[in-house]
Amino acid sequence: MSPKKIRLLSVCPQLVPDGAERQLVYFCKHADRNRLDIRVVFYESADDLRPALAELGIDVIHLDRARLGRWGLLKALRREIATYRPDVLDCRMPSAYRFGRLAALGAGVPVVIAQERTAAKGSAARRLFDRMLNRWTDAWIGNSKAVATHIVRDLHVSPDRVHVVYNGIDATCFRAAASHPLLARLKSEGRRIVLNVGRLTPVKNQRLFLRVGRRLRQRFSDLVFVLCGDGPLRGALESYAAELGLVDACCHFLGQQKDMAPVLAAADLLIQTSDHEGLPNVVMEAMAAGVPVVATAAGGTEELIADGTSGLIVPVGDEAALAEAASKVLSDPRLAGQLAEAASAEVRRRFTVEAMARAYGELLENLLGRKGKDACPSVA
Repeated sequence: MSPKKIRLLSVCPQLVPDGAERQLVYFCKHADRNRLDIRVVFYESADDLRPALAELGIDVIHLDRARLGRWGLLKALRREIATYRPDVLDCRMPSAYRFGRLAALGAGVPVVIAQERTAAKGSAARRLFDRMLNRWTDAWIGNSKAVATHIVRDLHVSPDRVHVVYNGIDATCFRAAASHPLLARLKSEGRRIVLNVGRLTPVKNQRLFLRVGRRLRQRFSDLVFVLCGDGPLRGALESYAAELGLVDACCHFLGQQKDMAPVLAAADLLIQTSDHEGLPNVVMEAMAAGVPVVATAAGGTEELIADGTSGLIVPVGDEAALAEAASKVLSDPRLAGQLAEAASAEVRRRFTVEAMARAYGELLENLLGRKGKDACPSVA
């Protein structure tokens, strides 16, 4: 007789094509559905990821936080837990860490937190509240060793509850993709595309990217700087680009892109300027697409890139070092090709969606006592 499926209820605030949300879809797509029954609850906005989950046969439940309010949402989550009776509650993104864990209190369901990023500490009251909730959290999953260390050191979680499951991507999606129309036109005019990808928020530090762009523009007149993503800082960043003299002819804001493959197909260099990261999806995607990467040493980025071999790493916030590293790649096509080739091989070897889904599924089985040994390393 085959064992009973594990019922997994995943709580994620929104289903938009950002890194953490896409990892949830990758997991649902590649998880062993003979061993897992998965249901997803979201309570804010949804984009193309909702139909993507529906196509996989995943039940997707929307609880409208705007209508329900905080306490109404909490009650609705408790009802969903009581109705579905999950074996494990999976919480993704900080808002879900709080709402999900509060809703699970007294329900007797193990709670797993999927932590995606190292982050600056919040207010003292919030840290105290989170530490209280940590008592009722059975396992924490960091998507890099850097995140796992952050969970233990800064969130005061016992190391034996913290595990590492690396993000994964489907590298085949980035082979021989057609270029984004605007970027293809710029390429046909002899321009080189320098790309930054991420939600337009302070943690991604696109202001630094724009300042680096100003430096590079003084040396390389053929460069176009492209920011791919959206967020609350878009207007401010557009104004800042104009202040720096990066006019429309050499700076473009593409907004949120549903498919990164056409954007990366046109890129000559990715410059990632984040102050905090987990294991950045876009860096993996650029590596898979054969785009050389210059990035700050944020979070698990150094676990993806071997500095000088599969990309170039510089200290967080170091404008001069970023500009120098980017200049080195842009002025040496042979180096750019070597970095890209090594990066492509590395990401296909170590960071597959299949490996990610298998490791997370085995961790859930371990948590429920279905296996004799840990499949995912803890940081104990």
